[in-house]
Order: sequence, then structure tokens, then C-alpha cells
Amino acid sequence: MTTQSTHPYHLIVKPVGAKCNLDCNYCYYLRKEERYEPNATMQMSEAVLETYTKQYIESQPQQAKHIEFSWQGGEPTLRGLDFFKKAVELQQKYARPGMTITNNFQTNGTLINDRWAAFFKENNFLIGISIDGSEKNHNSTRPDIKGNDSLHLTLRGLEALKKYDVAFNTLSVVHNENAHLAKETYQELKDLGSTVIQFQPCVEHPSDQRSDKDWSLTPQQWGHFLCDVFDQWKKEDVGKIHIQFFENTLGILAGQPSQMCFHSELCGQQMMLEHDGSLYSCDHYSYDEYQVGHMTPANIDSNLIDSIDLGAIACSDRQKEFGTNKWTTLPQQCRKCHFRPFCNGGCPKDRTAITADLEPGLNHLCVGYKQFFLYSMPYFGAMLEAIQQGHSAAMYPIFLK
Repeated sequence: MTTQSTHPYHLIVKPVGAKCNLDCNYCYYLRKEERYEPNATMQMSEAVLETYTKQYIESQPQQAKHIEFSWQGGEPTLRGLDFFKKAVELQQKYARPGMTITNNFQTNGTLINDRWAAFFKENNFLIGISIDGSEKNHNSTRPDIKGNDSLHLTLRGLEALKKYDVAFNTLSVVHNENAHLAKETYQELKDLGSTVIQFQPCVEHPSDQRSDKDWSLTPQQWGHFLCDVFDQWKKEDVGKIHIQFFENTLGILAGQPSQMCFHSELCGQQMMLEHDGSLYSCDHYSYDEYQVGHMTPANIDSNLIDSIDLGAIACSDRQKEFGTNKWTTLPQQCRKCHFRPFCNGGCPKDRTAITADLEPGLNHLCVGYKQFFLYSMPYFGAMLEAIQQGHSAAMYPIFLK
């Protein structure tokens, strides 16, 4: 019997682990493949899939009426379309009466064709396309495994999604060689039809780094990038183009909880399941010391695996401690910071700097975040006032002080 969690939780699933048909220079996950034998299959079995699906649904609190399944990689399309057809079938099999289930799917888009796009449309998948902007920007850091350009393949996949009217958003990595292209990148994404945009800052770590080249942003680069994009966005795109970090900041200013785990007070409510059944506290902490469970077949004829209890792990003391550590390790400088509610120290994995008082745990990008908040807050304040007065946020100019 699966334990019912005391709170809703989320699980990211990697059905082919770190396996990918691209060889992105800055990817933090590709080195995870080194954990396995060179010729390992790197494919999630249907036994793991069914056990995960059943327990993920059953372990959510009774009041949960909506559950989201998240598929990432590596490149999840490498698992094949039939696997995801089975996934949807199992979701329908185990869904509670009245429960709605949605799927989001992060992909480089290179393998998406009409069959994939039709399936995504039929089953209401939300697709996240990883794309870094212009041809030069994208191809310089996102080659395929043979070193060839990949943007034309990503764009081909994106066209298939548009043909079938599949909902999509875009994720773009910002690193030290493209941070100066803020305005161009933003315009390129708009031209592609992306109305929901996520910018992911690159902060590399020695355990994940794949070469001597460090792709990490400087704090100043990140601050300038955010301000440059914000300048373009506030001119004519407020309410039309949804930039995750900007709207998250406005939401927090309005008294809402952060919708981004990076900027929440606590974390630990988003675990990660690898292709082989290994369960980790977070996909950014997929190291041995953060493995919290493992699904293993009870016997060779077993269709279901009962050696793990997702609900019990989600509300375990160990997972709670992982989440609360985000707050307990926050430096005093951050706790006293005027912008703390909007930042909360960022992802703990990026807290590699030290404060002015020599206290460890300061976010590497702190100076950049501060630069952005100082610049943008008058505008966000005006947007909030516009909303409170019954107008759209786009009417903010008349409320600027």
C-alpha cells in the first residue's frame, strides 16, 4: 500500500537518463551517463514506468485534483513514441475519478515529426523546446553528437508542433558567450512564436563540468542580460509575452508564493526519477549522497515493483531536511536583504560565493539579481498598482512614480 503524502509533490522523470542526441557544451547532466556501463541500455522499463505512475498518483493527497507528469532528459524522445503512449494509458488506468492529468515534455525538438506532434496534440502535452536563439548562438554550443549543427532540426520539430497546434514554450540557456545577445535572443524567440519564455542562467560546477572551459555567467553578465530583456519586454510585451522569472517576481510582489523552486523559501518538493528507478531529492542533486530510494523488480515476472514507497519518501524526514536546508543555510546577509522574498538565495547548488562577512552560501549570481531587482522594482510596482486598480499590467506607465 502506498503512503499518501501530507503535501502535493512533483516528480521529474528521465526515461533515458542523460542519453542525448546532442552534445551541448554547457549541459550539467550529460556526465551522469558516466555512472553506468559504457553500453548500458539507458531506457526505463515498463515495470518502472507502471510502478512510478501508480504510486505517483496514489501517493498524492486525497484533495489533489490535478497531477502533472514531467518528462526530461537527456532527450526523452529517444525512448520512443510507444513508451509515451503506454505512459498515457497507465495514467488513465490509475487516475482517480474526477482527476485531471497533464504532461509536460522538455526536448531539443530535433526528433519531433508529424507522428510525435499528433500524439502531443491528442493528449494535451505541453512541450518545452530547448533553443538558444539565433543560428550562430544556438549552433556554437548545441552541436549534435557528431559535431554538426542542430538548429535546423530543432526548427523542423518546432514547425511540426505548430502544424498540429501543440502548446509549447521555450527554454534558453544564458552563458558567458551569449549573455551580450539579450535583445537579439529575445527577439528571435518572439519571431519563432514563443509566448512563454524561460531563461536559464548557466552556473557550472566541477562535478558536472565536461571540459576546462567554464561556461558560467559572471554576476554582472546575468544582471545586464535580465535588464536588457526587461527593457524590451516592458516596451510592448507585458501581458503578451510571459517571461517566467519576470512574472514570478510580479507574483511575489502581489503576495503569491514563488512558482519557481529556485526562488522559493524551501525546496524538496520536486524529486527526480532516473531511467533505472533511482530516486533523487532533486534533479540538480543527482549524486549518490542524495539518492533517496530505488525501484527494483521483486522477481523476473513482476509487472509492478513494490520495493519503494514514493509517498513515504516525499514526506520523510530526510526529504524535509533537504528542503529546509535551503533556508537554514541562507547567510545572514541574504536574510537581511530587501530583495530576499524575491530571491531566497536562489538554487542552493549555485551558492558558491561568500558574503562580505566571509559567510559561505551566497549565490554566485547575487550581484546580478540585485542589479535587476533595483532596476525593475519601480516598474513591477506600477504593474501591480495597475492590476489592483482593475487594469491590465500593460497599463503600468500611467502608474509610474
